[in-house]
Amino acid sequence: MAWTKEHNRSWKWLLWVVAIFFITALLAAALVWGWQKYYQNKIYPGVEISGIKMGGKTPKEAEKILKQKINQIDQNGIPFHFKNNSVNITPIISSFSGSMAYPIMEFQPQQTVKKAWTWGRSGGIFQNINQQIKSLWSPVRIGMKTELREKEIKKILQKNFGEDQTPAQNASLKPVETQGTIKFVITPEEHGQAINYDRAVDVLKRKLKNLDTSAIVLKTQEQEPRIHQKDCQGLKQEAEKILEKAPLKLLVPIEGRDNASREWTVNKSQLASWLQLQLQKNCSRVEIGLNKEEVGNFLEEAISPEVDQEPEEAKFEIKDGKVVKFKASQDGLELAVSTSSQKIEQELIRGTSTTSTQIKLLTRTVESKIKAGNINNMGIEEVIGVGQSDFSGSPANRVHNIEIGAKSLEGRLIKPGEEFSLVEALGKINAENGYKPELVIKGNKTIPEYGGGLCQIATTMFRTALQSGLKITERRNHSYRVSYYEPAGTDATIYPPHPDLRFINDTDNHILIQYRIKDSKLYFDFWGNDDGREVKVTEPTIYNLVNPGPTKIIESTELDPGKKRCTESAHTGADAYFDYKVNYSEEDKETKERRFYSHYVPWREVCLVGVEEPPKDSDGNKKEGATSTPSSTAAFFE
Repeated sequence: MAWTKEHNRSWKWLLWVVAIFFITALLAAALVWGWQKYYQNKIYPGVEISGIKMGGKTPKEAEKILKQKINQIDQNGIPFHFKNNSVNITPIISSFSGSMAYPIMEFQPQQTVKKAWTWGRSGGIFQNINQQIKSLWSPVRIGMKTELREKEIKKILQKNFGEDQTPAQNASLKPVETQGTIKFVITPEEHGQAINYDRAVDVLKRKLKNLDTSAIVLKTQEQEPRIHQKDCQGLKQEAEKILEKAPLKLLVPIEGRDNASREWTVNKSQLASWLQLQLQKNCSRVEIGLNKEEVGNFLEEAISPEVDQEPEEAKFEIKDGKVVKFKASQDGLELAVSTSSQKIEQELIRGTSTTSTQIKLLTRTVESKIKAGNINNMGIEEVIGVGQSDFSGSPANRVHNIEIGAKSLEGRLIKPGEEFSLVEALGKINAENGYKPELVIKGNKTIPEYGGGLCQIATTMFRTALQSGLKITERRNHSYRVSYYEPAGTDATIYPPHPDLRFINDTDNHILIQYRIKDSKLYFDFWGNDDGREVKVTEPTIYNLVNPGPTKIIESTELDPGKKRCTESAHTGADAYFDYKVNYSEEDKETKERRFYSHYVPWREVCLVGVEEPPKDSDGNKKEGATSTPSSTAAFFE
């Protein structure tokens, strides 16, 4: 009987333990369920992006907060200081006419928010819960994902601060002409202080990761010359011996004519300017070599324009509903500048001849990409898509570039399955191909660049590819809204090599490109064979409108004092999207749907105001206390 009471008490205790266990488990499960339910569409606590606490916020809310911070950087830029000079570099390079804008610093808030969102969600259930609990007392810090055009940023810094540094000077070979005779002297080396641009870019990366807009102070580093005068014994006599081979004759064979060549002469003065001191590849000793930049410039400016022939693509036109060939393809030719420079150096300096030298330059064939083939069997029968855009109000240079770009695409064929690249199709954007430049703003400098107006080509081509139901593989919207590309959200920008506009001809037939310009409107027509696909492109939805800040004033010594020059009017920031749907007639093809998003930063008007050149000392350096730009960073932001 005593054993029975003890037994009963044990069972009761066990039942209590089990009950408490199950109640605790149920409470824990309920707590976990409630926790997961509450954060079902929210970022978990303890997650930070660029120092901003994002716990409890939805991805859309987090993205909106980041875009507000990014918009401020886009408009105001990042200030750089060195000595008495101050320059703001904005993530977006813009032009005075508004025809050109391209990013040199790109933020990726969507990808960054996605990383924050996946914290505590990407593993197994226990791993996820462990991460969620861990972040409650140990914050998860995520930096803003960015991409930089590092070379472009360094160039801008060098352009704006290059005059403020004293780089090291190597011992150099200097030609001296007296009474028609050229002799050489070797000037001594000089130690220097150079701005550490690599460090500046590294600091910029860290700041952008944290969306930090504080100023970056440029630092210098000791710069040792690599070539010393004491190591150049006997080299001036060697240079004078090489100079005896002048005049140098450069030959380019004429195609189709045996032993016939075009000839260019390099006289002694020109050749003397090419000779320089250089280290061997293993840096073991100093030797005489050619200044590759000087030689390359000569070849490109004096010879290439007379030798180079752009390939001529097969062009087609439509007559009476049929495609007829009106121009066959023809391969091009170009001077191989780099290898020709190497050949000149090899034969002139490493050769044994001491008499007048003749050197045959190297050329290479540039094959046309579009061959005529059998045009009657290409399946080109009708228009499968039309896109258009309006460039009313464009300045003359912009209209000119639009016409040049459109003509270069006229009659091109896109093969079935081929991925079309607009950057590749347009080729080199330069004066030789008929384009005109416009001024872009880089720091406190205005610099001529080519490409203004070509985004009109990109936007129209994008819209044509959409209306044709083709697969878009690369497209980037403009950094800010421009009237030429309205409605917002349906534009595309290019800036070689990227961003590019790319799409695939996923039809079974060739596509022929034709263009038209009528009443300040550009049209592209895609000719092919209608395979029955149905295309639906919705009107864009525009939201998150953000007003631009006040006019941004930049003081510049490039304008007359007091003169003011401004860009076009400011632009309101916004987000936009539209839906793209393609239904195929073939049963084996699935309907394709895609939503195209665009983000436009609010864009302030930018004005340059001319100021006087700061006074300089006897050595040509700016006097202490003299500034070429406002000493206060805030002056840029007003």
